[in-house]
Formats: sequence, structure tokens, C-alpha cells
Amino acid sequence: MHPLRSRLRDNCQFPCTVPAGGASAVGPSADSALSDLVPEVLMYVEPPAMSAAALPNGETITYALVESSSPALNSPSNTITLCVQTGAGGAGAPAACGAARPTYGNKYFGLKITCSAGANAPGVVVPLRTALTQTP
Repeated sequence: MHPLRSRLRDNCQFPCTVPAGGASAVGPSADSALSDLVPEVLMYVEPPAMSAAALPNGETITYALVESSSPALNSPSNTITLCVQTGAGGAGAPAACGAARPTYGNKYFGLKITCSAGANAPGVVVPLRTALTQTP
């Protein structure tokens, strides 16, 4: 068994809090020490359903995997959109799921959440999680 397997399964969750409307938030970064598992590691998010008050018609929350040479994840060299929740029909948005593989072009990666101006779901925590897709 790969020595990081249980660490990935049990501990590799990087929480990010949804910001107020019109803002972006970046969660904590993960070190690419996991890069020896490429291509076995998949990063994913499962944002919860959002009410119409949190995500009115046409408003969006975008979840992206960012990669950077900085642990603060500023000046990302690569950004991959994992999923977008869009308010529709006066019912908010359903729960979603999105995934991508890091390119490991840089040392750090993490989750960035961006809200459109009318989105109102601050405080909702959405973790970036890891999954093994093969047995290393």
C-alpha cells in the first residue's frame, strides 16, 4: 500500500469558505508532495444546494482548482474550473460536484471560490478533497 493512501483518504481536505457576493476566497494550499501519485489523484468539490436567497436567478458561484508557485496561491499559473452553480427558476441551485487532476506544474494547489455580485451564501464551507482513482 502506498504510504500516503490513508493520509489522502482521511486527512486531505482543504476547506474554503464561500465569500460575500462579488468577492473571491482562496482556501489553504496543499503542497505537491502528493505529486508522486500522478495520475492517481483527483481533486474534487461537492458544494451543497443553495437556496434562492443565497443564489438568486442568474447569480453564480464558481469553484476552481488553482496552482501556484506560492503557498498563498497568489498569481496562479493554472486555473481549472471544477463546477459552477447558477441560480435559476427562483429555486436557487442544486448540489453540484466537480473534479479535475492537478497538473503539478507548480508546487502548490488549492480551491478558489468566486461569487457574482448578487450571490449571498457567505459562511458556507466547501472543502477541496482528494480521491485516489487507481491503486498506486
